[in-house]
Amino acid sequence: MLTLDDFFGLKLEEERSDISSLLDSIGVDYQINQTNVVRNIAASNGLDSPIVGVARRQQFLKMIKSLLVSEMLNYDANYYTKEVNTSSKHDRRYCSEEKLISVALVIASTKSLKVLKTDPSIMSEKHIRENAFVGSRFDKLWELLTAETQHIVDAFRKSKK
Repeated sequence: MLTLDDFFGLKLEEERSDISSLLDSIGVDYQINQTNVVRNIAASNGLDSPIVGVARRQQFLKMIKSLLVSEMLNYDANYYTKEVNTSSKHDRRYCSEEKLISVALVIASTKSLKVLKTDPSIMSEKHIRENAFVGSRFDKLWELLTAETQHIVDAFRKSKK
């Protein structure tokens, strides 16, 4: 089971939205690929099939659900301007939460961090942290993933008929 500490110091690549390397850096790529859902879909469609990518993203969000729905520290704009922002337990926790949120947004939005930071129509880390919407952070990210991958799911369902 993943903890917030697993996200502390995680290096995220700005340009990439490929989830394999991201999940591997967190240490869960193999575990996600071994879930029944991913294995069954991969067996019938191939590991590189877009629908397998959707299943992998869904499994990861489910894996971090407890972290997303737990209480988080309030947004702190000063955190980003500090010279050293990992000196206290509070700062380390904040950093871990930021990485968790960033990873969840990359997974759910299917976009790179660079795109997430420049596209105002996509939720920001601040928006997710503040939980300023109906439902939980997990629900909001699941909704985002569903919207971003609906065309893949629809094409998959259509091909199965």
